[in-house]
Amino acid sequence: MAQQSEYDDPPPDVESSGTPEQSDSDEASPAVLASHDARDVYGKILSTNFGILCAGFNDSSLGVLIPYIQPWFHIGLLEVSYIYLVNFTGGFAASFANIHICSYLGTGGTLVFGSIVQCAGYVLMIWAPSYPAFILGFLFTGFGIALQDAQANSFTVTVRNSHRWLGVLHAIYGVGTILGPLVANTVASHTPRWQSYYLVTLAAGVVNIALVAWTFRHGLFKPNNASAKDTAGRELRETLTHPAIWFLTGFFFLYVGTEINLGAWLVQFLVEVRHGDPEKVGYVASMFWSGFTLGRIGLAEVTHRFGERRMVFVYIALALAFQLMFWLIPNIIANAVSVCLLGFFIGPFYPVGLYVLTSVMPPELHLGAIGFTASFGSIGNAAFPFLTGAIASRAGVGALHPIMISLLVGMTVFWALIPKQRRIQLT
Repeated sequence: MAQQSEYDDPPPDVESSGTPEQSDSDEASPAVLASHDARDVYGKILSTNFGILCAGFNDSSLGVLIPYIQPWFHIGLLEVSYIYLVNFTGGFAASFANIHICSYLGTGGTLVFGSIVQCAGYVLMIWAPSYPAFILGFLFTGFGIALQDAQANSFTVTVRNSHRWLGVLHAIYGVGTILGPLVANTVASHTPRWQSYYLVTLAAGVVNIALVAWTFRHGLFKPNNASAKDTAGRELRETLTHPAIWFLTGFFFLYVGTEINLGAWLVQFLVEVRHGDPEKVGYVASMFWSGFTLGRIGLAEVTHRFGERRMVFVYIALALAFQLMFWLIPNIIANAVSVCLLGFFIGPFYPVGLYVLTSVMPPELHLGAIGFTASFGSIGNAAFPFLTGAIASRAGVGALHPIMISLLVGMTVFWALIPKQRRIQLT
């Protein structure tokens, strides 16, 4: 008798239960994909991972650019925080539109559509004749990235050994978050126009479009199954009426807000409060994202072995300790080490949360639930940086720390409310 962890992969007969109706599209239905080995869908794994890499590249760079954006447009922190409010609007719209768009365009078509919308945002940012035009670009990137995030996660969870592939997917996101601040800081500090950074993201976005269009070319812009258009509304309603979805969504909302909030205001805190040089402390952001990425790689199997539910509580406690060290120790080197370790312990939360979702939600609602929580959770990457910026404009950027502690405590509450899955005995 072998014993699985609290939230282990369901048996194959559960994953592929039912006889899905095939459409004219060559795209397999989710239930069929769930029975495939990763070797059968390597191209799609590659393209979805690259799309998430681009998302990480995008999400981590803005915090480094804030010291350059302010003097360029002659604005304060409150006006900077409007960027996150606009980004929030895009992500919020995508969270409800995702399942309907996918019902018409299918997984590949929705990924292509999302990446095109994302690139449209970068065009606006590069052009940027005024600050309103610049922040309008974030409406498009917020919407496009949220769609891709939802679809990439929904696709990945259908591959066998999904807990490992989710770990890879979100580790790749972490690689993007490391590269983003490095490239953004280099471009902003060594070129006359910091907006040139968005030429890099636009080029990556064009490659993303090409990769997704090629790997999902069979049945591109066709629904995954014939009944998708008819069942999209019902599936969304059933998903939203399941109690567990709201606890999980709350956890994702606060978690994404935690990681992006720290990445967004970390450099500004080190400049204003610790009096660091923007060109030098800009690289501290990459230390945070490096720890974040290493956590997703190094803690994946440990978390799965000892139980996702238990280990997330342990990681949150450690994250709180390092957040307090960052706040209370007035030394830039100590702060860099603290945020690196904080990132390490919160890194696994997103893939772990998605994996747990597949254990507490009915199988027929998995894809809709993952799409909703992934896209709605991405709203947190705009809501809390906006809140922090609005408060910092009056109270100073030191307000980052009590907000971070509140987010970590809130995550603990939501995680405790998620229904506990019994261990499964396998013969």
